[in-house]
Amino acid sequence: NKPWMTTVSFATAHTPVMQPPPALLKPGAVDASGLDCANPIAQRALTNQMIEAMDTEVGRLLVETGLARRDADGGLSYNPDETDTMLIIAGDNGTFGGAVKVPFDTGRAKGTVYQTGVWVPLVISGPLVNQPDRSVKHMVNIADLYQLFGEIAGIDVPRAVPRSIDSATLLPYLVNPRQRSIRTWNFTQAGPNLQANNGINAPCTIQNTCTQIPVTKSVCEDNGGIWWGKGSTVQGIPADGFRLYCEVNAWLGKDAYTIQPMSSVAIRNDSYKLVKNSYQNYDAASNSCVAVETDEFYAINEAVPVPTLDREGADLKAKGPLTPVQQPNYVVLTTQLAKI
Repeated sequence: NKPWMTTVSFATAHTPVMQPPPALLKPGAVDASGLDCANPIAQRALTNQMIEAMDTEVGRLLVETGLARRDADGGLSYNPDETDTMLIIAGDNGTFGGAVKVPFDTGRAKGTVYQTGVWVPLVISGPLVNQPDRSVKHMVNIADLYQLFGEIAGIDVPRAVPRSIDSATLLPYLVNPRQRSIRTWNFTQAGPNLQANNGINAPCTIQNTCTQIPVTKSVCEDNGGIWWGKGSTVQGIPADGFRLYCEVNAWLGKDAYTIQPMSSVAIRNDSYKLVKNSYQNYDAASNSCVAVETDEFYAINEAVPVPTLDREGADLKAKGPLTPVQQPNYVVLTTQLAKI
């Protein structure tokens, strides 16, 4: 007779990309046994099948926990009003570049703070949802789930937690279809893991991009990448590999790979987004690494089916003076980011 919660974390859809058990796919699914997992088109096809297999397993979970049942045709019959349990499905980060589909940005996907890298699925169902089968257009953050779990259990989370929290309330969106926007800004951050003795992740090149997000050689290679740190299989590089991705281009003597930021922060409101990137770029003139910081400002939205995204070339600051509407938004977001 106490509120309870359980979390089920699926390993898919995730790299290493692989063929799922055929029994989890619909009859007549494409035989993926012979696909080359390193090919971007094959990666997309396999990712689709991994998502379908995960969907099958989510259905099995609902049936075996008594939250749903199978109908006569084998389909899933789920009526949230027949339960006292809320169901939440969320993604943990943006999609890996090779599996990104248009109109999203394959070059600014997982591992970046751009919209394709941080915009994830969030589906909430259950007896507390008023007027289901609708979309909430307002900003929410994965941190808001922390407060929602407490609200479902009847806990006043800000009062119960002794420290300041980043969560904003989510429950009003579920119970009130006309709920106005609660968040006035949304923050995100990306960078390599903190390590002992100021260590950082070694460079990993994936297709034509060099990143330092993958934490180990195996993770780099699981994502179809080439590892340039200690233990690298690249012939002729130093025994301990390279520390920075710009050193890879310097060793090659050319701007061979597009360099992803070492660390990034971003903040947005309903219409605009501010992105600050820090990285060690490759300078061809001196054949060395040069510290670079960017300050980018974009117009964004969630328009369906083609949203306005923070794509390369869309930086409003790079296009000239900001308009009387853009400038105040830039100032507000810059000030809020500095506070954070």
